[in-house]
Amino acid sequence: MEPTERKMKILEAVVEAYIKTGDPVGSKTLCDSLGFHVSSATIRNDMADLTGLGLLEQTHTSSGRIPTELGYRVYIDDLMKPVKLGKREQNLINDMLYLSADVPEHLLEKAAEILSQITGCAAIAASPNGESAFIRRVSFVQTGRCSAMVVLITSTGSVKTRLFRCDFELSPSLMEMFEKAVNERMGGMLVTSVTPAFMQTTAISLGELSLMMSNVLVAIHDAALEASATGIAIKGQSNLFVMPELASADGKQVMELLNHSAELQKLIQEAGSKAGVLIGSELGNPALINLSVIATHYTTSRNCSGSIALIGPIRMNYPKMIAALEYVTDSVGILLSELTEL
Repeated sequence: MEPTERKMKILEAVVEAYIKTGDPVGSKTLCDSLGFHVSSATIRNDMADLTGLGLLEQTHTSSGRIPTELGYRVYIDDLMKPVKLGKREQNLINDMLYLSADVPEHLLEKAAEILSQITGCAAIAASPNGESAFIRRVSFVQTGRCSAMVVLITSTGSVKTRLFRCDFELSPSLMEMFEKAVNERMGGMLVTSVTPAFMQTTAISLGELSLMMSNVLVAIHDAALEASATGIAIKGQSNLFVMPELASADGKQVMELLNHSAELQKLIQEAGSKAGVLIGSELGNPALINLSVIATHYTTSRNCSGSIALIGPIRMNYPKMIAALEYVTDSVGILLSELTEL
């Protein structure tokens, strides 16, 4: 039996009422909130049919109904109406992000922090995949008489630094020599190509200069290795453990997930491929049965893409959460584009 249009409106009303209050929803409550006139008995019959379809459930015989996981899925895919953030919220987000728009890592951390604050969920921001990034420039900053810092800048705007020491005194002219030699050989190449084998070949091509640059080359290799990885910033983890709906969740396993970058990345990608939302059992982990993941992607002007996501209870205000997530994600994409064009 397919639900009628009226039953779908009832399902929508039940989901939104339950999201708002957390209490089972009865027919009398719906009579007051539906935008059309129908008797309480008709509503009860329709709710019974929706329960038979697996879209609602009744926790106690005499109680109202609450949405099932399938009910939430139908609501998100077919019934949810999009909302927009108010101008005040938009301006606040813009101001906070702009203050951190110096390097991508800072920007993504701030994006996750803002989202965790305004949604009350845990927020995750993943950097663009560094495997497709290439080296824009390698610079050197002298930090001491015999020490300096490698500054590796990639096409994604990522900036990685590594300190190195020498057993001889450094000078501005020597730093300039190092910089010229390195950029002639590495400028424009993929960061993933900066392998130990490549560094050995580079050392040979440098001739006698390589005797002075052994620690320099090690520092560059380490910086490139870090730049090739996908960075993940997580904020608001503690928010998950003050939510009544998550009181029975396995906190240890949830924290293990939040500390496992590869698993988080997989979840975000899966959510992005299914209407941006994964619910409960769709997460594939019994410990996360009471959680939802909402994810979306940003793209820079150089076609580099990354992900930003929220993790929260199944009973969350999806329209508001999605609006906040999409606005922050769009803003991050714009700011990252400005950084990578410099």
